[in-house]
This record gives sequence, C-alpha cells and structure tokens, in this order.
Amino acid sequence: MSRSGETRITSIPGKRRFQFDCLPKSPELKEYGTISLYQFGDLTCDAGFELGEHKQVCYEITYIVSGKGWFATNGVRYEVQAGDLYIGLPGELHRGGADAGDPFRYFYVGYHFNLNESDGSWLLPIKQMIDNKQSPLCKGRLDVRSPFVNVLKELSSVTPFSHKMIQLYLEQILVLTYRNFFSDWQAKYPGEGAKHGTKRAVYAAIQYIDDHLLKIGDLKEVSDALGYSLSYLSHLVTQETGDNLRSICAKRKWEKTVELLKEGSYSITEIAAIIKYNSIHTFSRAFRKTFGMSPSRYIRERIGESPGEIAEPR
Repeated sequence: MSRSGETRITSIPGKRRFQFDCLPKSPELKEYGTISLYQFGDLTCDAGFELGEHKQVCYEITYIVSGKGWFATNGVRYEVQAGDLYIGLPGELHRGGADAGDPFRYFYVGYHFNLNESDGSWLLPIKQMIDNKQSPLCKGRLDVRSPFVNVLKELSSVTPFSHKMIQLYLEQILVLTYRNFFSDWQAKYPGEGAKHGTKRAVYAAIQYIDDHLLKIGDLKEVSDALGYSLSYLSHLVTQETGDNLRSICAKRKWEKTVELLKEGSYSITEIAAIIKYNSIHTFSRAFRKTFGMSPSRYIRERIGESPGEIAEPR
C-alpha cells in the first residue's frame, strides 16, 4: 500500500467505490507499544478495481470482509473470498484485483515490529512465524473482523484512552492472525470418555459454534468436528441445557446480527450475507419473525437504546 500523511476518504467510480484510510498525521509512524502503524483502512472495490504491482514496504495483514478477488505475491496468484486472511511481508511484490461479478471489500493494516531478537517480547514468536509462513493465504477460522472494526472506530474518532485501545486491538489482530495461520488450539476438544464427558462435550459444541459462527453452513459440521453423530450431540446438548443445538446456533447468529447492526459498519444486505442468508428478502422475513419488526425499523427504534434495552432473540 502507498502512504501519504493524512486521513482521507476517496471514491473513484469503476475502481474504488469507497476507501477510508487512517494514516498517521506526521511523517513518523505512530507507535503502539512494539507495533508501528504504517497504514490502516477499509476498501470497497468495484468490478474494475485492480491493484498494480508494487513492493511491500511493511508487513501487511488483509481481511476480506465480503465478495471475492485475488492477490498475487511474487507472481503467484491466490483466489480470496469473504473471511480470508492474507499476509504480506516487506520486500515482496504484491498485486491484486476484484472479482468481476462479486467484487471484494477488505480491511488492511500495514505495520512494522519494534522488536529486538534479544528483548524477549511475547510478539517475537508471532513475528518469526509470520516471517516463515508457507503461504500468504489462510481461511479464517476465528473472528478477526471485530478488532479491525474497533481500530477503525478509534482512529476515526479519537477519545481518551484511544491510543491504548488501538494498541490492544492491534495486538489482538496479530494474535488471531497467528492462531488462524499456525495454531490448531481451538480444534482440540475433550473426548467422550473424559470425566464429566457430557458437560465437556456440550461445552465443546457451544465453544465450536462461538468460534465458527459465521462459517457454519450445516450443524453436521459441529458434530463432525467433535467426533459425534449429529443426533447424539443434539441429545446431549438438549439434556444438559434444555435447548437444542439448532436453537442455540440460531440465537447466537441473531445476537451477532444485533451486534453488527449496532456497529453501523455494514448495510443490511451485507449483514444478511455475513449471517449466511441467500437473499435480503429471506433475511428480512426471518428477522421480522424473530424480533417482531423489520431490520430497518429495529435500527430506528432500538439501536439508539442502551444495551440492556435491546430486544433479545425470541
């Protein structure tokens, strides 16, 4: 990414439909602990968008919010889609472009590490793993979207303690990127034969839903990941919680929907796609059935209220 010295919003028909760049106000990079922020932004592309080849001047993490496209590193092309993470390293040659039918929107952060090999920083193993990555592309398993949104909010409206919050969110992005690329920690669930196996299996199922909420297309994915039949796992969940697996997953998705509406970063159409509805019409009907009103009315009447007054999924 190129870097000027100001915060700017741009729109170029046929290329960048919308771009919000949060850049340092001064020639120096902004320091957030052991991270130097080079660039941070949100880019929504038109079908004609193409990112010309350039040499990376910093580390860069890109998160695909919606749509499809491609990136290329040192001449090797990778197809990307919503939920993917893409890492760029200093010195690499980088290109990209949007899909003709479903152009992507993505968040990006450009940064440097302020680390010495001898300082013992907890970020050093993350830097070493990123430096030695086998592929720049990873299918996102964990929610990296939220800290990106939070950094954008803090950078666009600075308030007391914004600097500290930005540091924490940037560190969270790095940890989640590390876990997405290099760790299978969240796949290691307790077995059926362990003490209190039913409780542990139910906890594992709910934890799996929370970790993969925006990726789950079928509940069988949950039971397969944990090594149970769907009917048996559903029985355990109902026995332990009084609620069935499908209902728990649906409630979690509606809670996420309300969270996305409150963020204000996505259109209703985009939220419908994120929650895995095929059309805005089916999403709106389901939303009305759950909350008793349309999404647009919910925004008008509920989003301005305090969190305790927000209507809960039925």
